[in-house]
Amino acid sequence: EHGGFCNREDALDFGASGGLDGIDVVVGCGGGTILDFSKCLAHLAGAPLVTVPTSSAQCCAFSSIACCYTREGRYVSTSHFSHEPAAALLDLSVLARQPGRLLAAGALDAMAKKIEIAFWTQLDARTSPGASGVLPQGRARSAALAESPAGIAGAISDFIYSDVDAKIDKAVADVAEGKATAAVRDVIFDSIVGAGIVSGISGGSRQVALAHRFYYGARTLHPALAARYTHGELVAVGLLMQHAYNGSPEGAAALAARLRNWGLAASMGELGFALSPSDFEEWAGYILGTKTMRAAVAVDSGAEKRMREALETIFK
Repeated sequence: EHGGFCNREDALDFGASGGLDGIDVVVGCGGGTILDFSKCLAHLAGAPLVTVPTSSAQCCAFSSIACCYTREGRYVSTSHFSHEPAAALLDLSVLARQPGRLLAAGALDAMAKKIEIAFWTQLDARTSPGASGVLPQGRARSAALAESPAGIAGAISDFIYSDVDAKIDKAVADVAEGKATAAVRDVIFDSIVGAGIVSGISGGSRQVALAHRFYYGARTLHPALAARYTHGELVAVGLLMQHAYNGSPEGAAALAARLRNWGLAASMGELGFALSPSDFEEWAGYILGTKTMRAAVAVDSGAEKRMREALETIFK
């Protein structure tokens, strides 16, 4: 049993103490923290990993990346491993008993892929070469982009978004009644396997933007408070900001209503974060300092203003 966060120090200590001696396979059973920590142990042991998720609040059971923190829970970095899990055992009789908020959190994390990829698509439109550049133009250019890893990941994320959007309300209601219905099964599959595929194809990049940067900011600036929530619950609030930045305030408003209906927070105040002017500047400074926003600001003079306005939509 591991009761702390996923951190390299604990993994190294466990290996140094002989805990990985003679290990043929690592089996991780639990939530996101346990599954990510199991990836670190499997990497150190040079052994295959089998994941057995007990919730679908994140896609880590099917991806090759792990979010790593300090022992106190402050975000450090995301580790990219060379091997994906050898198998993921998704037992519907277990996963259908998870709280509805966990099911919704994972679904929103999966839905965020499409909205965040749209951020990069908009950015690429500003930075792609013109007619004299390397990329072909017109239909040929569209076909080339569609066949690229980013294009394939985008197409899958579109399907996941549509499928989850159509089924999540019923799935949350069914889980509340302990029913393992087809809607529950499909949302779980989309949240774990579908989102994990997008992450794998993308190589962990150009599939996360402001929604996930909000998550990392929460775990970096206020780790004790952020530790009360799952990955997906924090990403969900960040997704409201991403909608606003992308120019879809109606999308943000509609999503906020659904979040509250599912029992999830839909603002930073509802999460419990302080809302003073200095707190706002702390958050704005963190987000502007990320690679994501630096790339946007470099090609778009209005990017910082839009980010601040988007942050204001959840800073209440």
